[in-house]
Amino acid sequence: MPFITMKETITKRIEIPLETVIEILENLGEKERNEVIQKLQTRPIALKPFKKDNLANIINDFSKTNLYQEDFLKDLEQGLKKSSVCK
Repeated sequence: MPFITMKETITKRIEIPLETVIEILENLGEKERNEVIQKLQTRPIALKPFKKDNLANIINDFSKTNLYQEDFLKDLEQGLKKSSVCK
């Protein structure tokens, strides 16, 4: 029976901690590190505007984990109401 080989590309976005990025850069050779530095210097950094979330959504996200007591959730809500993010 003949076989057909198909190539698939899967794109998945992952979050990489800054410490890991630094470790990767430290393990690059001098040539590769210079290439990365050059690209960083020539390409503008795309900043995304901060997206405010609804206070109820934030509290709900914490609540759904079942990791926090009700007193903590109340304190969190009061603190967020006073924060500059919610004002």
